[in-house]
Amino acid sequence: MADFIKNTYKICLIITFLLCNSNVVLAQFVPVNPSAPSSPYEGTWHYIDGNELFVVSLWKEDDGKFRGYYKKVEHNNGIIGATIFNSRKVNIHGFVFPPVIFGSFHNLYGLSGSIRDNTIQNNAEDFKGGRFRMQINSDTNCTNCPVTATWKVEETSGLRVDYVLGYSIPTDIILTKVSDEIDLD
Repeated sequence: MADFIKNTYKICLIITFLLCNSNVVLAQFVPVNPSAPSSPYEGTWHYIDGNELFVVSLWKEDDGKFRGYYKKVEHNNGIIGATIFNSRKVNIHGFVFPPVIFGSFHNLYGLSGSIRDNTIQNNAEDFKGGRFRMQINSDTNCTNCPVTATWKVEETSGLRVDYVLGYSIPTDIILTKVSDEIDLD
């Protein structure tokens, strides 16, 4: 009887080993869509407030960090109008203001990092810094459901000179993903 149990155990181990190895080999042949984003956070996100549309564009760099820009435009009956502000500024010499969103992904917290609001009017500095958090709060596996995420911006603590109250960007909203593509126009 002991030999029967030992043989059964060995057969189960061999079958488990073979099944595990075959799964690994099969996983290597799963086709990859190169145009699909590597993270559900990458792409273009919208928030509509009356006749204004706030747009956040995020991408993932080779180092695994996220970068991005934002803008606010007029929005009337689905038609995008004039730009109210855009963090992707280009000066008269063609210099483009660097990305203003710098973040990292954390399993428990989603995307978080620093943000620079370079669109505040009458600001003596080029920008006002802060912290942002973005966390997807919808089912990303549902093909017909909109992907939504919380977006929160808060000030960092510390001593400030020429303090400017608040931000020009929304600080506590729900964004909806509208595209896997990046909108920098």
